[in-house]
Amino acid sequence: MSDQNALDHQRHPGRRSVLAGAIAVAGTTALTAIPAPAIAAPAGSSSPGGAAGPLTEDERWRRLRDKLSEITAEWTDQTYPGAISTAMPNTALLGNGDVGVTSGGQSGVKTFYVSKGDFWTAGPDIRPLPIGGVTLRSTNVPPTADLALGANATASSTHESFTPDRAVNGLWTSGYEGWVSTVGKPQWIALDLGTEQTIARYVIRNDVAAREGTEANTTKGLRIQTSDDGTTWTDADTVTGNSDAVIDRNLSTPLTTRHVRLYLTEPTQGTTEDSVQNPRARIGQIQLFAQPGSAQEQDAVSEAEPFREVQHVLDARITTAVEMDGVPLNLETWLSAEENLLVTTVTSAGAEPVDLVVQTWAGAGGGASAAYPSTSGVSAGTAWAKRSTRPGGAWVSTGVLATRVLGAATKPPTSSGSTASTEFTLAAGGTATIVTVVAGGGQNPTGVRADAVRAVDAVKASALAGLRSRHARWWKRYWLASGIDIGRPLLERYYYAAQYFIGASSRAGKVVPGLYGIWTTTDQALFHGDIHLNYNAQSPFYGVYSSNRPELALPFVDVILDYVPEARRRARQDLTRVKPDYVSKRFPEGGMPDGVLFPVGIGPFGSTTDDGYWQQVANSLFSATQFCAYWEHTRDLDFLRDKAYPFLKLVATFFENWLEWNAGSGHYELWAGPHEGTWGKNSSPDVSLLKLTLHTLIEASHALDTDAGERRTWQHILDRLSPTPTTVHQGVKVYALAEPGSMQGDDTREIRPGDNTVNLEFIHPGEALGITSPAAERKTAVDTLDVMNSWAQINSFPKVFTQAARVGYPATSLIQRFEEVLADTLAPNLSVDDLYHGIEKSGSTEAVHSMLVQSFRGTVVLFPVWPLDQDASFDRLLLPGAFEVSAALADGAVAYAHVTSRAGGTLRLRNPWGRKGPRVTTADGRAVEFSLRDDTISLRTRPGTGYRFTPGPR
Repeated sequence: MSDQNALDHQRHPGRRSVLAGAIAVAGTTALTAIPAPAIAAPAGSSSPGGAAGPLTEDERWRRLRDKLSEITAEWTDQTYPGAISTAMPNTALLGNGDVGVTSGGQSGVKTFYVSKGDFWTAGPDIRPLPIGGVTLRSTNVPPTADLALGANATASSTHESFTPDRAVNGLWTSGYEGWVSTVGKPQWIALDLGTEQTIARYVIRNDVAAREGTEANTTKGLRIQTSDDGTTWTDADTVTGNSDAVIDRNLSTPLTTRHVRLYLTEPTQGTTEDSVQNPRARIGQIQLFAQPGSAQEQDAVSEAEPFREVQHVLDARITTAVEMDGVPLNLETWLSAEENLLVTTVTSAGAEPVDLVVQTWAGAGGGASAAYPSTSGVSAGTAWAKRSTRPGGAWVSTGVLATRVLGAATKPPTSSGSTASTEFTLAAGGTATIVTVVAGGGQNPTGVRADAVRAVDAVKASALAGLRSRHARWWKRYWLASGIDIGRPLLERYYYAAQYFIGASSRAGKVVPGLYGIWTTTDQALFHGDIHLNYNAQSPFYGVYSSNRPELALPFVDVILDYVPEARRRARQDLTRVKPDYVSKRFPEGGMPDGVLFPVGIGPFGSTTDDGYWQQVANSLFSATQFCAYWEHTRDLDFLRDKAYPFLKLVATFFENWLEWNAGSGHYELWAGPHEGTWGKNSSPDVSLLKLTLHTLIEASHALDTDAGERRTWQHILDRLSPTPTTVHQGVKVYALAEPGSMQGDDTREIRPGDNTVNLEFIHPGEALGITSPAAERKTAVDTLDVMNSWAQINSFPKVFTQAARVGYPATSLIQRFEEVLADTLAPNLSVDDLYHGIEKSGSTEAVHSMLVQSFRGTVVLFPVWPLDQDASFDRLLLPGAFEVSAALADGAVAYAHVTSRAGGTLRLRNPWGRKGPRVTTADGRAVEFSLRDDTISLRTRPGTGYRFTPGPR
């Protein structure tokens, strides 16, 4: 569905790529048949390495290891832009499905921000929060360290979402807006630095420093004030008559304080009518420094300090070369894949010892809210910091970080406020290891601090090598689940990084990742950082089934099932809010007997975040797609019986009540909102997702041998749902959002070029049109894609490339479009950045899979949307029916295919091997009989058996 994340709430248009602007709409793309590979040479002919057949496990790992070792992200900028973010951070990231670690810091200071997937506040504003972080620095504060970064910021007033924390979050860049006050003067913004700091210089970046043409907003008069208690203030410096975009001043005498306030007596220049009549304070960023200097001197120091950081997706670690107090250090950091243990090894490359301090702190980057209690302390030589969510809600969550330094002489740790510090001396050429245990999260945990301290105390230096090996083995197993080799470096960088992000943020048994994975660095995550149910929360998992990692989707299943009691209540009692005029006529009691109704946004533990419907009832249907996909790919009967079937029945129950029967047309009608806030008949995504749900239910009732009577009802509805609506746009037949003439609302267009491809969600994730569908229907889909021209639309990324591949969009053009968008949006850490969304962008790994292999209506097609002149191979992709497939395309021909049947059943494979078909054998070389009819190979398979297909005789 249309996503209010950017389109409705923020009103920011999607970023357009070079390609989107350069390629004109072409509504007549030719598409008559699925392109087929050439007939392969007989077995035994020469072919590129690996084309003769599946590789051994060791060979696969060597190739994967070599490829993954080159897919890294690198930084040479110590300002860590994008670390502290209200969306998904853009720096190096670590995760184990429960704990998320974001790399950050500043010149000469290394910080790892720590969050936990189940650390959510219960309200009144339900959202994930960070726990805190671990910072390493010299005991001598570097002159370039910004002491204001991440300070707790409060203000006299705030205009809309431009909160005071925005002035100290380190995100300032061109076009940035920081803190904005309401109208009136004077105004003030106050910073709590957490502990006393010595300040010799301050820098204030006014609005115009980031946004041209806003000179009138520049602060004209202000006072810098300090306080011992945050209540009584003393002037430390006064500025009058200022017109500079950046105020950069050294104090006449350095001062030591914990509290600093910027008191704006004249917040504007007063040179325009608006700045006179409506004066607002507008401060982009405030910086404080321990030593006097200038911005030019600071930049020179930063450039002189050697720095390089690398994120390695191969084994999920971060390496950092940094200088602290003039001593070069090499850091290696990893988060255990199986335990909540963060490890940083620090090795000196210098000739002199250096005094360092590790600070373990509770809070958030960019300004921690005082509503969330934070403390620190020391227990038997272990430094710890604790943060809790707001008391008084449905639950209170507590998170604790506990840190020890191994292998170096340490001083007894100390604590102040929310920070505990451990000083140690690192000898020249010496090594020390910082170990931090992350504990807590969830609902009302007890004994968290004691658990964390006990766990970190149990970590011995002698055991770290074994822990490191187990961590690397976990990631090796993860990568060996499946792989691709396509000779397209940009696509592969996106693909493997996307697999890394979803593997790092989702694990069975843990809380599902929200919009931004498990990397939360501020208390103000956009859109609650929640589980948005009109595609956002589902789309990260679009590719996990075919990538042979279906277990990654189980946390999503669990969070939906946790919400079912509330969703049933809403169907009975809250239905009127969907669309009062429609519901009141059909359901005078305000609800229906049973079913499930989901709002836009939910959180863990059955909680609600975005309590709206936007005139939509499809959130349950979007969620149902993931239950269907898991069953189709795994054929797990226990999952079907215990989780999927009961939920899908409730979804079907809702729509049995919701649908209207039209005796004249002989069809059921479904009224709903295709886009948020609209209303139309037989919305193309709603109808297709309902068809998928009913089809799966009917299949499941047979598999479970149950509900024969209800099965007949479901079949009756399925057979009488309306076809996908079409319309004509500028002379081209295209797929529409709803039946022509039925759309209601502010925008009644039946197709919205340049917008989210909602009208094609019947293809994916609806699975109503695919690679073996009639050519005329697929051509209409291709024409629709060209008319829409939404390749760079920010909500479309997880779906549009898959939708195109599923209908056979011309391969070369599709790859070109995909790569153009990636070139425009790939962030420094290899995530796809559109400013508002996050982990959902991993969903387009499914597009890559669909270019290489598809299964539609039970027929497998190899390399359906891949250029025949580009060699490619894939290993162990998992298809519906629980068929695990590997294949290679070499010199324009399918060199081999290998299929392992996990659940048995009939395999149907489009034949690329000529009139007589392939040679088919089992793993031990025994010939297997098959039939070849209508260019489709069919054979009955046995569970757990592998089948090898190679070119047969010509």
